[in-house]
Amino acid sequence: MSSGMKVLLLNIDSKLPNIALKRIEAYHQAQGNKVLWDMPIEISGVDKVYASCIFTKNRPILENYVGLRPDIIAGGTGWDMNVKLPSQIEETALRINYGFTTRGCIRHCPFCMVPQSEGYIRAVGDLYDIWDGTSSSVTLLDNNILALPKHFREICKQLRKENVQVDFNQGLDIRLLTPEVCELLSSIRLKEIRFAFDDPDLESLVRQKVALIDTYNLRHYYFFYVLVGYNTTFEQDIHRCNVLKELGCRPYVMRYASVAKDHNYSLLAQWANQIWTLAKYDFDEFCMRRYGETVAHSC
Repeated sequence: MSSGMKVLLLNIDSKLPNIALKRIEAYHQAQGNKVLWDMPIEISGVDKVYASCIFTKNRPILENYVGLRPDIIAGGTGWDMNVKLPSQIEETALRINYGFTTRGCIRHCPFCMVPQSEGYIRAVGDLYDIWDGTSSSVTLLDNNILALPKHFREICKQLRKENVQVDFNQGLDIRLLTPEVCELLSSIRLKEIRFAFDDPDLESLVRQKVALIDTYNLRHYYFFYVLVGYNTTFEQDIHRCNVLKELGCRPYVMRYASVAKDHNYSLLAQWANQIWTLAKYDFDEFCMRRYGETVAHSC
């Protein structure tokens, strides 16, 4: 590939730095090419265009760009999960304090694309493949790092050695929480810990694991994502929030796309996602005080 090319990268919808596009950027810069980010006005005047689309709802945006530039190289879970980067780009090292040490997952959650797009879990690197050597913190995007216990121990060992704070950005699988995992978590610098309580059938386990982790003085680090409106009733969604409230935990309601604009689910998110409203009111009281209405729990 000759030097002097102009390359345009389009990050269609990711609010986080896009690892694939960052690899493409690093590769082309190493070739002496000029890289432009998110400047669609330049789409006809560059030599190559790459785009990443994560969410299917934003597919029409990318389709418009493809109409303008049919040779665009596009991928992502919202476009085509089968599109893979060439090996010379995929293997480009990125030490930007942000990335993956594992890919894939052992779970098959019906709402999640990871097993389909990444396959079964495997290690792909460690702290030193991500950390720049000077930053005081790193963000790990691993989808289920606790599913590889030996690897998780090694990552924690490296984090302790370098005194680097970590954000396990995609969350930790509470089903895999053990005394050893809690001990390791308590030995490193944490930003916060994200768990998920997406399945009502996990209530007993969530109660057990909360009791376990609270013996390690980690309460102020963690909260729970609660997926609502996917395959649960509204009553089950309220109940899970109330279980977490009872346990003294913070829920964060994540509305599935089909109910994102539903009034009742908006009320649920307003109540549960604010610490003070959750602590002060139950859901019905919140709705009555805020809007002078009640919500039928059977919807």
